[in-house]
Amino acid sequence: MKKVLLAVVAVAFVFGMASCDKHCKCKTYAAGVVVSENEVTLDKDNENIKRCSDLTTIADINDELKTGVECK
Repeated sequence: MKKVLLAVVAVAFVFGMASCDKHCKCKTYAAGVVVSENEVTLDKDNENIKRCSDLTTIADINDELKTGVECK
């Protein structure tokens, strides 16, 4: 009986994790200054974007001035 209960809990956990939406906190930089911050919810049906880092488009100018979007 304990094994059956453990299996049911494990399956429920897997389905629960698969259905959760992932939220990313993104900052938009211009010449090293944060100009905006927002939260993005990843669409689990989108095949191209699986992680927050897939949304990051940072370009460093002179190795210190970030420009673009950084998501974590």
